Amino acid sequence: MVKAPPRRPPREVSVRCADPDEARVIGTRVYHPHEVAIRGDARAFAMTLEAGALGPLTVGWLRYDTEVRLDAPAFETAYQVNLLSGGVMEARCGDERIVATADVAMVYRPDRPTGFTGWRTPAPLLGLKIPRRVLEHELERLLDRPVAGPIDFALGLDVARGPGAEWRALLEAMAGGFGDERALVRRPLVAAPLVHAILTGLLLSARHRHRDELDAPGPAAGPAAVRRARAFIDANADRPLTVADIAAEAGVGVRALQQAFRRALGLSPTEYLRQVRLRAAHRELLDADPATTTVAEVAARWGWLNAGRFAAHYRARYGVAPAATLRRAR
Repeated sequence: MVKAPPRRPPREVSVRCADPDEARVIGTRVYHPHEVAIRGDARAFAMTLEAGALGPLTVGWLRYDTEVRLDAPAFETAYQVNLLSGGVMEARCGDERIVATADVAMVYRPDRPTGFTGWRTPAPLLGLKIPRRVLEHELERLLDRPVAGPIDFALGLDVARGPGAEWRALLEAMAGGFGDERALVRRPLVAAPLVHAILTGLLLSARHRHRDELDAPGPAAGPAAVRRARAFIDANADRPLTVADIAAEAGVGVRALQQAFRRALGLSPTEYLRQVRLRAAHRELLDADPATTTVAEVAARWGWLNAGRFAAHYRARYGVAPAATLRRAR
């Protein structure tokens, strides 16, 4: 007899099973309660799931080896986004229906029954679970006002171009490293801004009734807020800061601070933070011993997930590759 799943998902899951009841229990434990109905060859049935958590987010790669139908009641406490790596699925959220592909992701809201049918082509699906309170709080911080949830996301999200494609790249970068405790996405300076970017990126990419307000310019804060924000960044660049953290310290909303930075400095708070960290990395490379230090280590220590991007920013600022600075270090 299969035991009822615990309420709290585990930190990491890596499993393959050929029993439909076991597959349902494991999927429920990691994501949401649901039912699994086999629509294809029952003899080929198997489920593979690699999943884990980064901050409040649960992310994982899910695959069935034959066609199945999954049905779930309203999630209530979480939003869910599913991205296909191949194949086609029929997705449902309440009365809304779409055909999901590698170019069109599924965004499920928490107040409606959901489901999807697919895996005629057994390609992995990347599933992201976001606690409802976390995403709705992020929206409130962006709008700088209370929001009555849930967020009425449209079921389909274009991830082939524009903001949706950029957001998908962020999510895949996160999913590519969560299974390794030594991966860059596990480092606080990388993880906190990445989680924040996943949340804000979804709100700025998907369709919902607040999009026009998010896209519209917000009222800019005054020079005093910019000074407070810059002082906070300068003193805390070695900590895992997000734009929301900086805005809260400055005593203004996120969009107001972004507008004020653009007006005063011609860049965003995130770009200013990157400049401060780039200077710190430069000083570290000058002081480091090239026999015991690598550029990748320094880049990761100062929040760069991609060493190539760090090198590009460094060369643009200092006119040489970071490796050249390290070699000249004494």
